[in-house]
Amino acid sequence: MADSIKYIVRFVLIILVQVLVLKRIDLSYQNFNYIHIFIYPLFLLLLPFNFSKFLYLLVGFILGISVDIFYNSLGVHAFATVLVAFVRPQVLRFIEPREGYSKDTEPSINRLGFSWVLIYTSILLFIHHFVYFSMEVFSPQYPVEIILRTIFSFIVSLIIIMLIHFIFRPRS
Repeated sequence: MADSIKYIVRFVLIILVQVLVLKRIDLSYQNFNYIHIFIYPLFLLLLPFNFSKFLYLLVGFILGISVDIFYNSLGVHAFATVLVAFVRPQVLRFIEPREGYSKDTEPSINRLGFSWVLIYTSILLFIHHFVYFSMEVFSPQYPVEIILRTIFSFIVSLIIIMLIHFIFRPRS
């Protein structure tokens, strides 16, 4: 029960920061409008390894649709988060440490190390951003715009998410 409350509070806080703070930050300069900060995928990244696959997909959808409501986007965030939820098990298998995972723990720097968390976060965040911006534009006519938005937004979002990992890392 305590874990459920912790996840609900984390969900609400991440959504509030995303839609009340980060949505309002404008990092554009003249015609350079390629940086969008998205930290809300962090909620999915921090869920324990033994989280039910079905529930993980459902939470990914709820997370994405919650952001879609505030961004007035038509399921684009939901699509990107559900895809991240879908590919997470494959990514976890790909980067699994030799000693494996403790199934009931959450991914953290204290438990798995900085480089593991950086790789894990980078892979899933890049997938999220690429899918999001591809769906947002939804046209193969703008590959440069999709790539630039993905790369610049990914870099800024990754820096902020890694700072959050350091600031709020659990004690083990």
